[in-house]
Amino acid sequence: MKRSYEARLVSFLLLPLLVSTALSQQFAPTSEKELKRQRQRQQAISMVKQTAAEAPLWNDKNAAVQALADAADLLWDETPGQAAKWLRKAWDMTDQVSSGPRDEKLKAFFTGSAQSDLRTTVLNVARKHDPKLADEFLTQMSEHETNDKKERGAFDDRTARSEQLLSMAQQIVDSNAEEAFSLAAASLADGLSYKLQHILTSLRKKDVQLANRLFDLALAKFSSSPPDPAEAQILAGYLFRPGLTFSANSDGQQILVLNPAQQNLAAVASSEPQRAKSFLIAVYERLLTQPVAINTPEGKQRAQQILILGNFIARRYIGFAPELAPSAQGFLAQLHRQLDPVAESGPVSGASQTTADIADTTKHLTKQEFYEKNISELEDSADKESNAAFRSVAYAHAALATRPEDYVHAKRIAGKIDNDDLRADAVSFVLYRAALFFIEKAEIGKAIDISPTINDVSRRAVVRIAIAQRLLASKPDKIEPSEINFARERALDLLNDIDRDLTKQPSANAAKILFGRTAVLAKLDKDQALAALEQTVQMINKLDRFDLRDGAVPNLSLTAFPASGSTVARPKVGFDFRSAVEPLITSDFEQISTVVERLTAKELNGVGRLEVAKLYLQKTKDSSSAPKELSRLPKSH
Repeated sequence: MKRSYEARLVSFLLLPLLVSTALSQQFAPTSEKELKRQRQRQQAISMVKQTAAEAPLWNDKNAAVQALADAADLLWDETPGQAAKWLRKAWDMTDQVSSGPRDEKLKAFFTGSAQSDLRTTVLNVARKHDPKLADEFLTQMSEHETNDKKERGAFDDRTARSEQLLSMAQQIVDSNAEEAFSLAAASLADGLSYKLQHILTSLRKKDVQLANRLFDLALAKFSSSPPDPAEAQILAGYLFRPGLTFSANSDGQQILVLNPAQQNLAAVASSEPQRAKSFLIAVYERLLTQPVAINTPEGKQRAQQILILGNFIARRYIGFAPELAPSAQGFLAQLHRQLDPVAESGPVSGASQTTADIADTTKHLTKQEFYEKNISELEDSADKESNAAFRSVAYAHAALATRPEDYVHAKRIAGKIDNDDLRADAVSFVLYRAALFFIEKAEIGKAIDISPTINDVSRRAVVRIAIAQRLLASKPDKIEPSEINFARERALDLLNDIDRDLTKQPSANAAKILFGRTAVLAKLDKDQALAALEQTVQMINKLDRFDLRDGAVPNLSLTAFPASGSTVARPKVGFDFRSAVEPLITSDFEQISTVVERLTAKELNGVGRLEVAKLYLQKTKDSSSAPKELSRLPKSH
């Protein structure tokens, strides 16, 4: 009995020791890994704090505001008081950022500024963490806004406050429809703004009832305020031609903006006939029954805007409010005669010929026949041009009018350009455009065949990156292991060829392309990717300016036609610093931090440091910790 008792006592004493030893063996490796993670997170937090402390001293106030807002967002939960101070500082510093139009060529349409964009960034952070602070900022902005502000664009939002509310709504409409609705509804206090149409259309994709509620609120606002034809245009575009809005410039000429992402959506009016009728009645009562004085420049411009609106919606009265159609048509015809006394009387004129109208005149042609006819006419017109310089531009225009896949035809037309530089640029561009088109369509073989024939180094490099990305995107469970290995080897060869081509002449585009290369290379060889990252940093140090955050595809448009870049398919690769380091951030945090410190410009150094810290903190935010697991074990008694 005594021996049995002693055996039980020994077992009782040994049990805690055995459990302790087992737990130590089980959690020791995890704890070491967790300790390293915690140490790196503390380093990342220190990097954020360091950048926030330095940012107010930077010469680049745009970068400083963005850095302070990011720092506040990242560390709000840890140090809310300090984060709020950073955010207030960021808000105050937006006054030092340019409020001029981003693009002088488009200021007749929009006068949006860098200052406005940064204020939206700060407000988003404030609204996320402290809605009262966001309201405080909006109130400050409204109080400081003057009526004699800079010249407005035809499609600017009504006030600085409504611009911010709608910009925030636009950014979250896909992720939080209710919040987007609330922000857009709040903007109506200042009137109906251009961005409202986009939000209505986007909201309708997420929640039809919310879109209808917002439309009803907007129509009520229009009906109870001094009538403005520009506000009616916003609702008319939403109902009848999604993505399209008309207006008039200061000279009375009709202008329009088109959102390509929304232009092919079905008209809302067909599914909401009662709302369409209510809108048409409101426009009739508020605008089409009131006399318009045109003896002042302001009065004449208002009359022109009413006529543009009327020409857009006149036919809609027949379908949705036929009892008002004759009166509406009569008012518009009279207004047209007032503005242009020598014009012939008759049905409403002055409306621009839309794409649909043009299509009506060519119904006897198929799409392919119409396309071929158009290209042939452009080429014939270029053939007949006597001035050599104009002829070269005309051939380039005809080549650009071809479809991307019709690159053989485009190359033949471009080959007729007299100017050697323009000819080489045009041929290179149509091949570049074709290669990216085939990559998007997963016709990799065609893109690979075209790639070597592109004589421009940067365009060829972007195509090779896009091909490599596509080769690596195949799902392993759908192809043979040997094919996977071949694809990886082919991708690596393409990426290594880029290195030799680009490093000879430092430029912002070259640095962006090298970031894109690094982003894809990181999936194949991390050591090579880190070496590529360091090489890119060395190139950036040779440039006067560079934006680490700009992930857009490098602008490689045809030099003589800056807008030609918009016709090119976009590779699914980021060309910014974040895209380059994201695949490496958790495994090579220290190495990347060391590379970033080699950026010589203080703003670039700070932004790079902040981007590294932000990525690491986001990637490790939800990691569980071994010490917490240990703490959940039952205590021994």
